[in-house]
Amino acid sequence: MTFDGNISFPAFSGDLVKMEDIGNTSVQKFDDKAFDAMRSGSYLPRLQLMTSNSEKCKAGEFPINHYALVLDQSHNDLGLSVDVLVIAWRPKAMSIGDQVVSAYDHESELFKSIQEKAEQPNSGAMWGYEYLIWLPGIKKFCTFFMGSKSARREAPQVKARLGKAATLSSKKIETSSFTWFAPKCSDCSTPFEMPEREAFAHEVERFNNPAKSEVEVAPAPATTRAQ
Repeated sequence: MTFDGNISFPAFSGDLVKMEDIGNTSVQKFDDKAFDAMRSGSYLPRLQLMTSNSEKCKAGEFPINHYALVLDQSHNDLGLSVDVLVIAWRPKAMSIGDQVVSAYDHESELFKSIQEKAEQPNSGAMWGYEYLIWLPGIKKFCTFFMGSKSARREAPQVKARLGKAATLSSKKIETSSFTWFAPKCSDCSTPFEMPEREAFAHEVERFNNPAKSEVEVAPAPATTRAQ
């Protein structure tokens, strides 16, 4: 069957048209991989532990203490824990305001100024360790920024598993005044599929060679209180 522009579709009744109804005509040329590449542009999605302080959890739109894969305003629920391959790390400082400013050179004045700003409560500034992660369950690369005080304390556990499988979950932290949850990293013994070699090399090259700083025009989604 060839497409002549005159295909007659069944009457729409609220159900999707079945592809077999139009014979062998190829309707969709590009795959989901191409679609995701167009959405993300030059940015990888980020992995984030969604605690009770996050706006989506406060609004009842996302389960508390679940991990989310975040791209733009899309939050994909990955569950209470997620198996990952820890690939690489880099320094990162980020300041959120009318613009989102990120710095990757830990010796730069910009990086140090964001570090200093982060000591002030509710400053919108964070600094710490950003990891390049492979998510075998959904076969995607992402970043994982450990920029709060409690996340930075756990960051060495992630670094200790560079090139290895790990499981990210959460742990309860209590003080006399507050209780919150923070990331936890442990060993993972579950076998999983590795990324394609070419894609792996491409993402490692991009991750290891960022601009010293970058500015995003659109503000990032609201963040949780740094703890």
